[in-house]
Amino acid sequence: MNRTSAPDSKAFSAIRDILNSICPVPGDQFAAFCALLRQTRYAKHDFFVRAGERKSEAGYVVSGLFRLFYIDHKGKEYTKNFMPPGHFVAPYNSILRGEASNLYIQALKDSVVVTFDYNACAVLASDHICWQTILRKITEGAYLQKEKRESDLLFYDAETRYANFMREFPDLARNIKQQHIASFLGMSPETLSRIKRKIDTNL
Repeated sequence: MNRTSAPDSKAFSAIRDILNSICPVPGDQFAAFCALLRQTRYAKHDFFVRAGERKSEAGYVVSGLFRLFYIDHKGKEYTKNFMPPGHFVAPYNSILRGEASNLYIQALKDSVVVTFDYNACAVLASDHICWQTILRKITEGAYLQKEKRESDLLFYDAETRYANFMREFPDLARNIKQQHIASFLGMSPETLSRIKRKIDTNL
């Protein structure tokens, strides 16, 4: 069961630092934003959102790890992305279109997320331009991640995709099942095993 509370000092510090790295936030504006924040603890396997749910919350991952994935009509899972600490996590399609989510976001390990209502944050944008900049850059970042993954699948072979994954997520492999990594990279678990054996042999 998820446990929600006011953010602790570590969480406040983390969210303040990431926001200021995107765009400087005046003190009064950060205080207004803090009133929207909640800290939620997710146990391993808990869901941030499930397909079919409507959710207007976005979150900043303070600790832990999340997987974003789809399930097709045959029950096959397709991993879209992984969200380690330092990343924003949200069902953007659901938030921006006001529709039910078409994906699942699940904790792969015990995790802590600072959440806020995206629509309430958008209201703050009418008070100060910093929020317009922050919301735009967060959304742009999610789009660029999506575009990068799609271009990797189109233009790179399996070995290159795996090498790129290890550069992007060097510390995550031990926390992610091989089948999830293979799904994210658009290959079978058997292909991923062959690539890893080849790399180990050449070391």
